[in-house]
Amino acid sequence: MSRPSLLPYAALLSLTCACVGHAGADPLADEISAVAAKWDAAINNADFDALLPLYAADGRLMPPGAQPVTGPLAIRDFFAGRGRSVRNHKIELVDVLPIGNYAYTTSRFTATSMANEKATPISGSTVRLLERQPDGEWKIKSHIFVRE
Repeated sequence: MSRPSLLPYAALLSLTCACVGHAGADPLADEISAVAAKWDAAINNADFDALLPLYAADGRLMPPGAQPVTGPLAIRDFFAGRGRSVRNHKIELVDVLPIGNYAYTTSRFTATSMANEKATPISGSTVRLLERQPDGEWKIKSHIFVRE
């Protein structure tokens, strides 16, 4: 009596374990992605006060075509000044490079820009330097973004 080969099942089990092993395998990327998700939610909900705890006390925003903005209050005011002109903002983390108590990140973003009730898709890139606080929380220290 011939037995069926277990090889296909072993290969499937191996592949399943490999995929599960990678899911959530980078806790730092998960933490940084959580900060990005909070940032997206603040912009998408026009809850600009929700940006305040995401930036370090000396955090700096360097927007394209504008002067740098320093401090959480000034950064909040910058985005609040744009109102609801940006919607459906979504950050996708590309790379995270840990450097001691800092994390250097690159991301891509997509969003919808609203002008005169006309919706236009936009996209671009961000570079952020985040600093781990004494309580373990990550805050944005430097934030640069460019639109394509």
